[in-house]
Formats: sequence, structure tokens, C-alpha cells
Amino acid sequence: MNIIREYLRLAVFAMGLLSGVQIPAFIDQYQKRVDAHLLEARQNLAGFKQTAERYFKGDMRALIHHYRSSPDAVFQQDAKNVQLIYERSRLLQNQWDNLNTGVVERAYYLARHYNPQILQETVSQYSYTVPLEPAALGWGICIALLFAAVFDILIGLSAKTCSVCYHAARNKAKLNH
Repeated sequence: MNIIREYLRLAVFAMGLLSGVQIPAFIDQYQKRVDAHLLEARQNLAGFKQTAERYFKGDMRALIHHYRSSPDAVFQQDAKNVQLIYERSRLLQNQWDNLNTGVVERAYYLARHYNPQILQETVSQYSYTVPLEPAALGWGICIALLFAAVFDILIGLSAKTCSVCYHAARNKAKLNH
């Protein structure tokens, strides 16, 4: 019975290890999507940035304000579009900056401040990997040890529960005789 428990413990540890290495891999794939979206937003904003450089000393807000206050309905509509692209670019830049930190900080930041659209893209197109880099191995070992500890606690609790039930049933049987 002990050998089965040890094999189960090894299997739980292996599952924890493989699950743990997915954390930095997932963060990496999310970060690459943020980077791709940021490059696209910058590319969409490039012409407007040139106009802002030429006429407003690079101030995008001044350009947007100018478009908004124009009597031309086309410029007013463009103001909304430029504002959306500009804000998206700023949000993506903020995400990118915060994802270029330490391993734990990146995981914490992503858990708290993810972009729902990019997170959904990452989840739906995630490709499982087993990266052999120190950060991934560290995450893997930590999660594996956590899984093994929880397994040992559950086995210990179930053994204790079975023992208590067994002794209670045995004592009840003795009392009935």
C-alpha cells in the first residue's frame, strides 16, 4: 500500500511540475500578444503622430482637441477614432512596461491587470510548452511541491478519518457484545 501511495505522490508531483512550468509560458505568450497589439496600435497612430509633431509639438491631445473643435464633421469623427487608438496605445504600453519586470511581478501584474481581450486570445490559442529555463523550472518545482504537500495532507487526513471511524465502529461493536 505504501508503494502505491509513493507512486501516486510522484504522479501528483509530476502533474504539479508540468502545470507549474505553464505559468511563465502563459505569461510569455500573453506578453507577446500585448507586444503585437502595441505594434499595431503604434502603426495605426503613426500618421497622426507625424501630424502632431508637425503642428502641435508632438502633443497628441492637442491634435485630438483640434480635430474635435473643427466644424468639419469628418474631423470630429476622426477625433473619436484617433482618441481610441491613442488610448489603446497608452494602455498597451503600460501593460508592456509592467510585463517587463521580474517573474513574480509579471505573474502578479497579469493576475490583477490583464486585458480581457488579449487574455481570451491567449487562452484560446495557447500552445502548451515545457520551457527549460530557470524561471519556468522554479515555478514548476514550487507548484509541484505544493501539489505534493496538499496530496500528503489529504492522504494524512483521510487516513486519520478512516482510523477514527474504524476505532469508533470497533468500540461500538464491543459495547454491543
